[in-house]
Amino acid sequence: MKSFTMNESTKTTTDELKTAFPCDALGHLYDPLVRGMLPEGYPAASRIEAMAAMRIAGKGLHMLMERFAERHGLSEGRMGLMFRLRKQGEVALSDLANGMTVSPRNVTGLVDNLERAGYVERVPDASDRRSVHARLTPAGIQLVDSIWEESMAQQKLVLEGFTPEELGQFRHLLLRVVMNIRKEESK
Repeated sequence: MKSFTMNESTKTTTDELKTAFPCDALGHLYDPLVRGMLPEGYPAASRIEAMAAMRIAGKGLHMLMERFAERHGLSEGRMGLMFRLRKQGEVALSDLANGMTVSPRNVTGLVDNLERAGYVERVPDASDRRSVHARLTPAGIQLVDSIWEESMAQQKLVLEGFTPEELGQFRHLLLRVVMNIRKEESK
């Protein structure tokens, strides 16, 4: 079995992961630590447990992606920006910020670092002198292309065991959460 590492001191196999969380009466996994903090019959228990599971999954995913990126001399943000540029070509910095759901200042910092490393270059917008675009250099293209397949294999491991139907439902539910977050942010 492949092993998954959630932190440097703990290695967990796939079989251990199945037993790491027990199932409730409906056959759904739950975190006994989270459930143990809630009073019996608490009306918002399902919501609290779902939020806790999202936070745990998000943090774990971030840690895996950060560790993967570090193996290639990048951060998660720099790697994401480079993958985006590889698929989209030359992109305005403001569009990168919007697409990556980060601040323009964050994108500027990412581009600054990648530019110093020789992976990205800034290009003026031919139609708008105020706008600046970013694009990968040949070295950036080579790096992205060399790690793309490995990154796809990492994603496959994280989503191992899900059927196509479950993945569609999972995506749908997560995007509903995103829509609710955006609704709250716009208030």
